[in-house]
Amino acid sequence: MSYVPKILIVDDEARMRDSLKILLSNEGYNIQTGCNGKEAIECLNKDSYDIVLLDMIMPGMNGHQVMDFIKSHYPDTLVIIMTGHASVESAVECLKMGAHDYLRKPFDFEQLLARVKNTINQIKLKKEHELVNGRLKVTEQRYRYLVDASPDIIYTLNPEGEITFINGAAESLLGRDTEQLVNKHYTDIVFKDDIDKAKYHFNERRTGSRATSGVELRLKKSDNGHDPEKCLIIELKSMGIYDKPVNGTDKTFIGTYGVARDVGDRKRLEAQLLQAQKMEAIRDTGGRYCSRF
Repeated sequence: MSYVPKILIVDDEARMRDSLKILLSNEGYNIQTGCNGKEAIECLNKDSYDIVLLDMIMPGMNGHQVMDFIKSHYPDTLVIIMTGHASVESAVECLKMGAHDYLRKPFDFEQLLARVKNTINQIKLKKEHELVNGRLKVTEQRYRYLVDASPDIIYTLNPEGEITFINGAAESLLGRDTEQLVNKHYTDIVFKDDIDKAKYHFNERRTGSRATSGVELRLKKSDNGHDPEKCLIIELKSMGIYDKPVNGTDKTFIGTYGVARDVGDRKRLEAQLLQAQKMEAIRDTGGRYCSRF
């Protein structure tokens, strides 16, 4: 079942209220009415409305006071003012007060209906925008959680090679404060002997099959100075990030996205396995030599 927009009509003239209620109800809108400012506030406190059609000149609480109440308590409710004042100044004043639109009495129904439909369309667009933003926020939160929970170092660079984001894995693997690394050049964490190699991979510009994958580099830990034995050995995957071309323009390089995986344990195990294989080969050779005698 589709949503039916709700409209509150506030006017001290019974004939005007009843006419507008009949006409707008026939268009499929959910209509409530109030004969003065006090009734308007009671209605607003009981239910929510998309639009308030508000007469400015009423006994007791006038339209200005009702408008102030709506602005402070129900800012998402849009107000279309109905007034007999014909001057441009009065229209500008109403809009400055926060009215969404302005109708000068007397007006014909087609004019009113056009304003109401336009306002409803704007409300729908705003709700759709908020819905999309809400979904994007949830997606971003999930992505942020995955990134922060990742054991791999995940980073982004700007076109100048400066770190714009790096996740918490950098603290555990490198012993570096991530906040202090932001805005630093990537060479600040790359071991000096690997900087030339990193130039083509750590701040990768290529994409797709040509992008960096499986490249080994060494990163500096906070306590190692320039000792290669204390470096973090990583396997790097990275790619260039580009904005979408607009109106036939070329795409623009806006930075690098990369993932650095700690492969130090794997390298040590591979070295131990290789050493064990060498020792086994030596024993086999020695055994064959001794068997000759």
